[in-house]
Amino acid sequence: MIPTIRIIPRDVVAEKLAIAPAVLIRYEDRGLVHAVREGDVEGYSPTEVRRIWTILSFQRDLGINLAGVETILKLRDQMAQVHRRLDSFTRELRDLIERDSGSDFDSGSDVETDA
Repeated sequence: MIPTIRIIPRDVVAEKLAIAPAVLIRYEDRGLVHAVREGDVEGYSPTEVRRIWTILSFQRDLGINLAGVETILKLRDQMAQVHRRLDSFTRELRDLIERDSGSDFDSGSDVETDA
């Protein structure tokens, strides 16, 4: 059984966040959030709803205009991508170290000394 992503309809999100549905469409047009369709319902995943809430918090609470919010979100997305890549690199490096530590590696056998 494949789990389905529960989506929250656009009009419900707009109502709960006290904004017009047109605001959400403007966010979609700018690429800030992505709506999904499930049957006849178009709406947002819980992750996207959290992102919308973040956008609104930046605007309402911090007074950041939409261009500033867009820049902040792009930077956050880039940072998340960097963290994922670093995590992947760390796992690969750890695997290599563990694999090499299991081999017959003698750290001093190939080193010449002047003694």
